[in-house]
Amino acid sequence: MKGNIKVVVSTKKLRYELNLRRNITIIQGDSATGKTTLIQIINDYLSGRTGPGTDVICKKKCAVLSGDLESVLIRLERLSDTIVFADEQEHFLYSKRFAAAVLKSDCYFVFITRDDLHTLPYSVNEIYCLKNSGYYQNTRQVYNSLHQIYPESQVHDMIAPTMILTEDSVGYQMFHAICAENKISCASAAGKSNIASYLLSNKNDRIFAIVDGAAFGADIKSVTHALTINTRSYIWTPESFEYLILQSGIFHEETLPKILNSPSEYIESGNFSSWERFFTRLLEELTKNTIYAYNKKHLNPNYLT
Repeated sequence: MKGNIKVVVSTKKLRYELNLRRNITIIQGDSATGKTTLIQIINDYLSGRTGPGTDVICKKKCAVLSGDLESVLIRLERLSDTIVFADEQEHFLYSKRFAAAVLKSDCYFVFITRDDLHTLPYSVNEIYCLKNSGYYQNTRQVYNSLHQIYPESQVHDMIAPTMILTEDSVGYQMFHAICAENKISCASAAGKSNIASYLLSNKNDRIFAIVDGAAFGADIKSVTHALTINTRSYIWTPESFEYLILQSGIFHEETLPKILNSPSEYIESGNFSSWERFFTRLLEELTKNTIYAYNKKHLNPNYLT
């Protein structure tokens, strides 16, 4: 599945509008915000237990997963090109076996959970809460829509970091070279799960952390908490290091601007578990047999010139 998919769920009193654009969407929020109600309405509708006035509108099939892990895995294996919902009360949601099945699937998934799902690579940009936006088109339906929990923000002051922090080796190689020219320290956290602890352990440094936002969703909560303590530091979450290179202007492939402007229209969820992997594959294909041939493990020195 690929592209932006709209799901409208409505009853006589409630209306939800979801716009999905990746394989994994997370809906968080406190109790009594309508998360579980959304799942219940969809499940009842699909089971034929609703009366007139209840509807689920989507150009794709929808399904709700519930039950024990084994039965869920069997059912998921049979689902294709479907919007799949699951609620946090389902224990299988935190299983590594379930996560592996999700990453092999060509479906879009909507997980309603307040917990971080460290078994899955999901984007910082696809973590939402439900907000009541008033009444819908002068009717008595209460309109609920998705709002990003971690939206991009503008920084109006000059950032003058004493250190650049990256999450992995290939990004470190690039930014270490840049930092050396500008006489700034550069460090690798040796993994995204270490970013928060690094920020907390170096509270006296002005750190500019750069991470792959496409797969950083499970760690963003702990990092934003760390930034409330280390208030001198910042985090930047571009899709991936490869995404930054593709945006650099080095390459003049005709379709590249279209892909970068609307990735969801080109990324098939069944082939790529995250947008990070898609951009890595795209960069490898564009640079094959050129002086910029890209290798995920060892950065081509031509990128440093």
